[in-house]
Amino acid sequence: MSENFDERKDLIQPKKETNRKDMVKNVAIAFLSVMLVLTFFSNTIMNYTLPQVATVQIESGSISPQIRGTGTVTAEDPYNITVKETRKISGVAVKEGAHVEIGDIIYYLEDKESDELVKAKETLDTLELDYEQMMFSGDVSSAVISNVRNGKTASYDSYQAQVGSVLDTYNAALSADNAAQAELDYISNLMDYEKAGIDYNTATPEYLIAQATSDMTKAANNGDTDRVAELENFMAELTRDKSQLSTYSSQQGYSYSQKISQATEKKAQTSAALKEAERVKEDQLKSINIEISLCQKRDKITEQKEKIAKLEAESVGASVKSPVAGTVSSVNKVAGESTSADETIAVIQVDGKDMTTSFSVSNSQAQKLKVGDAAQPQNAWQFSSNFKATLTSIKNDKQDPAGKKLLTFKIESTEVTPGQSISLAIGERSQEYDMIVPNSAIKTDTNGKFVLIVKSKSSPLGNRYTATRADVTVVASDDKNSAITAAIDDYEYVITTSNKPVKAGEQVRLSNE
Repeated sequence: MSENFDERKDLIQPKKETNRKDMVKNVAIAFLSVMLVLTFFSNTIMNYTLPQVATVQIESGSISPQIRGTGTVTAEDPYNITVKETRKISGVAVKEGAHVEIGDIIYYLEDKESDELVKAKETLDTLELDYEQMMFSGDVSSAVISNVRNGKTASYDSYQAQVGSVLDTYNAALSADNAAQAELDYISNLMDYEKAGIDYNTATPEYLIAQATSDMTKAANNGDTDRVAELENFMAELTRDKSQLSTYSSQQGYSYSQKISQATEKKAQTSAALKEAERVKEDQLKSINIEISLCQKRDKITEQKEKIAKLEAESVGASVKSPVAGTVSSVNKVAGESTSADETIAVIQVDGKDMTTSFSVSNSQAQKLKVGDAAQPQNAWQFSSNFKATLTSIKNDKQDPAGKKLLTFKIESTEVTPGQSISLAIGERSQEYDMIVPNSAIKTDTNGKFVLIVKSKSSPLGNRYTATRADVTVVASDDKNSAITAAIDDYEYVITTSNKPVKAGEQVRLSNE
């Protein structure tokens, strides 16, 4: 039994050793895997922090140092076709770019009166009705009616004389009426004054009589007969004075009543004369105003008739024809649309007139040119060999007079119309070079011009890219590319753009990876 146990013990011991070795191996594999993952992600994170660059391979090719620009063609003294009335277009006879001769039809029109002519006739009807209603309203004299109907128009001097006459009469009547009223007021006031004096004088005897009567009663009671007799004589004298004053007052009253009656009658006469003068003045002024209004209405009717006659004379027939020979540069209407008075409905580039175009260039570019230089269309395949563009002027650009020049070209071509955009090139012909790079790849610092070349280096985790400086000499350039010479291979890749500044020796990542 002991022997069997030992045998089983020997069998169990190797199995435990095998399990321990597997565990160590698994731990090592797991550790290496974690390290690998961490290394991968650390490199990935680092790559995303690197400047991202775009590159282009150095190639051979041509450099065209020509000056290029695009401008809109304008016509020198283009002929604008207009109509003087509103008409509806029934058809268009030509297309833009077509050549027309004098008398060629441009548009067909509906055969009816223009809106302006119809409206002018309606206005005339209204003016004539208003004129006739005022003429025979009953407020106009026969003399005025005759003058107006006969075409007579009084001068302002005549009106001024008429107004002056009635105003003089009115002012004289007003002065007379004011004088009559003043006289009446004076007599009335004088009568009141004298009556007050008479009334005062009349009251004095009455007072003295009353006093004497009292004294006489006392004397009679005292038996003073002499005093009584004296007072009776005094009272008799006072009674006579009172009677005389009463008679004088009555006489004065009659006299002033007569004077007031006469002044009142005179005032009534001047008032009537003033009222009549005022009526005459108002009638005269009203008559003059009506006459002036009627003359104006009559003259407006005459002007309106002349306007209608002119519209009828200028009325376009069933079509609009070209009055000049040339190329139709624009047709502004289509069938069904209406024209407006004096609206440009077509433009013709008259034969023999120049077309021009302009665009701006830098001062350095302009220095390479002179007036008389010939230019070619950039898209030459679109034009025939008859196309000709000549530089006619080099002037300061008003938008940037210090930095730019405005080039103006004369265009000679039957294939070009005003309003068309055209791109021209002027200057030297293109030449072939071994190394061409985009202008954006050329860098400059205190040491001169250089490019940044991308160098690649393999690693266990992929390729690493580094920017390397290469000094260059620019031998020619145009608006897009530059030809260079440098101690580099012609198959290298140069950096053109980056999302952040890049220095020589820095690691970068490519935008397409």
